[in-house]
Amino acid sequence: MRIAIDARMMGAENTRGIGRYIEELLHAMILVRPEHQYVVIARRHDHAFASHPSVKTIVADIPWYGCAEQFKMPAILRSARADVIHIPHWNVPLTIRGPLIVTIHDLLLRHEPMSAKISTRNPVTRAVKRLGYRMTLAHAINAARRILVPTHCVAEDVTQFYPGSAKKIVVTGEGMEKGVKSRPACGTGSRQMLEKSKVHSQSIDRLPSTPFFLYVGSAYPHKGLFDLLAAWEKIAVAHPDFSLFIVGEMDVFMRRVKQEAESKKCSRVAFVGRVSENELEDLYSRATAFVFPSHAEGFGLPPLEAISAGCPVVCADIPVLREVLGNDGVLFFRAGDPDDILRAVTELLHTLPDLRNQIQELAARLRKRWSWKRAAEQTLAAYREISF
Repeated sequence: MRIAIDARMMGAENTRGIGRYIEELLHAMILVRPEHQYVVIARRHDHAFASHPSVKTIVADIPWYGCAEQFKMPAILRSARADVIHIPHWNVPLTIRGPLIVTIHDLLLRHEPMSAKISTRNPVTRAVKRLGYRMTLAHAINAARRILVPTHCVAEDVTQFYPGSAKKIVVTGEGMEKGVKSRPACGTGSRQMLEKSKVHSQSIDRLPSTPFFLYVGSAYPHKGLFDLLAAWEKIAVAHPDFSLFIVGEMDVFMRRVKQEAESKKCSRVAFVGRVSENELEDLYSRATAFVFPSHAEGFGLPPLEAISAGCPVVCADIPVLREVLGNDGVLFFRAGDPDDILRAVTELLHTLPDLRNQIQELAARLRKRWSWKRAAEQTLAAYREISF
């Protein structure tokens, strides 16, 4: 089988979850079925799989979400002469038809249209972007022969908005393990010093040596970082020996969070910026706990990564995180409630020895449930269903 995959979001410079999904899924599929021909459409020749004998590369240095994607990608995808075309996001060109599979990671923009980079635009541009998103998403749902989703929560969401799609949906899950070790997870941070009661971006080797709580991810509004800062004002007073480290790209959204921390004069908050894979694993292993205040997710890889590294997790009580993490071994708090974040953190500190004893058992249990190999097998089965 000849499989074309739009992998333009894959690469060290693309730190969002979709890039991680493409890389890990492709890695697992090649291991499971190396006899297939994988036509990888990437922005550069030198991607992680360029030298593999099962991989052919087509370079398409075309940004996503723009007019160039709509006009140029159809011809590029057709040139792959593939039995299956997999576009791992909703950004399917409107003229694409044929043996198409899409991955819908979430429908966040249907619920919270201001919770992405669209919210940085002026009102007219925002309205046009929202309209374009809805048209393109509807086309992707209707044109796809199979729709891959990471969780049952997302499957239910897609079915609610698009009832006719139910028979096409395949829940593939994602993986807890990391198959591509050379992948930089979040890049590198800047090198500024942390001063008391001030907030800076800095590299990991300049961070204070105090015990710390950790957040890893983007700063989009739905991630709940303003809730975390509101909670931290009280946590910092109640637990003066602790710091808060926030890891993630210093984009416009993270700068807003940083400005909020500065305006509140939050003590002992470090905005770390991007870190390498090894640095990230080191932070997970040393953190007292990983705090994940997100209001909405399609899957939620960071808490799984934290648990895998032996780090206890405190996270928002939303259905998808209950589905992914289960009900045991993780402390939940009400999403959007800073006081309940404080309650959960305080409870964690009181039960920390027990949680640390349980974490390896929890990690083993979750690894059995969430596997990139299983996700690859589910994906390959969907390919076979539409290619013959």
